[in-house]
Amino acid sequence: MTKTALLKIFIALPLIFMVANAQTDTDAIEKARQAKEAAEKAAAEAAAATEAAIEQAAQKAAAEAREEAKRKKEEEEARKIAEQKAAEEAELDAAAARAAEEAKRKMAAELGLEYEGDETKEGDSNTPAQSASETPEVTDGLNAAEEVVAKESSGYNLGLSGSFGFIQGDFFDNIPTGGSIVISTPWGFDLGGLRLGLSATLGAYPAKHNTGESFTPLAIGVGGNLTLGKLLFTESHVGRVGDAMGLRGFAGVSLERLAKNVDLPFNVLIGAEGFVSTTMKEGLGSVNDDGTGGSGTFWGGLAFRVDYNL
Repeated sequence: MTKTALLKIFIALPLIFMVANAQTDTDAIEKARQAKEAAEKAAAEAAAATEAAIEQAAQKAAAEAREEAKRKKEEEEARKIAEQKAAEEAELDAAAARAAEEAKRKMAAELGLEYEGDETKEGDSNTPAQSASETPEVTDGLNAAEEVVAKESSGYNLGLSGSFGFIQGDFFDNIPTGGSIVISTPWGFDLGGLRLGLSATLGAYPAKHNTGESFTPLAIGVGGNLTLGKLLFTESHVGRVGDAMGLRGFAGVSLERLAKNVDLPFNVLIGAEGFVSTTMKEGLGSVNDDGTGGSGTFWGGLAFRVDYNL
């Protein structure tokens, strides 16, 4: 009995150890499998995290690139608007400068002043306002200032007058043709659009008497001139014509306004000129019984005159 029990115990113990060892091996395999699964899961999670980080970085870069492109576009639009505004301002400045120049010219003309304008370069003055696509550096050339230097006139004018006769008295064989020097002074006054001034004249007009004798009567006198609206002009002088007292008269139109507009340094007058003398030439011309004849006579013609400001 005892032996049998011991035999069973010796037989059972190895079996128990074998079963225990087998169970231990099974647990190790299970743990290894679980560890593998955990490692694979961690790797998958790490890959997913990496992909998410890459996606987030890509989205951030795209957003930044979009903002940069938007900023550059806004800057470009602002630059174009600024250039267009600068071009418009340059055009307005140029128009204002031209208006100011014209106002200065008119004021100088009204005040009887002479002026000289320092014009900008021909390219700048002849070029219209620049388009909005041009750069601000180029538009700066349109902002160059114009300076007008005016100097006060002395008020004296020197006129050179020549006439071509078309009417004469019986005293002459031909119509005298010659010229005069007329000096206009600053003495006088203005009354509205009417201007009255003092002047003097000296002229010589070669002529021939109806007997064939040639002579050159002088015309010397003092008087005044009257200008209406810088257009109508008349002038009279009293003094010596020929060998005795006489008159000289001139009436016509003044081109003063036109001369000012085109910046001419002189004025042009066109009209009729006439002379009357009580004694044209001593010793020539006999007096008839009825009182006619003698050397008292007249002549007249078309006259052109150029006045220079001194």
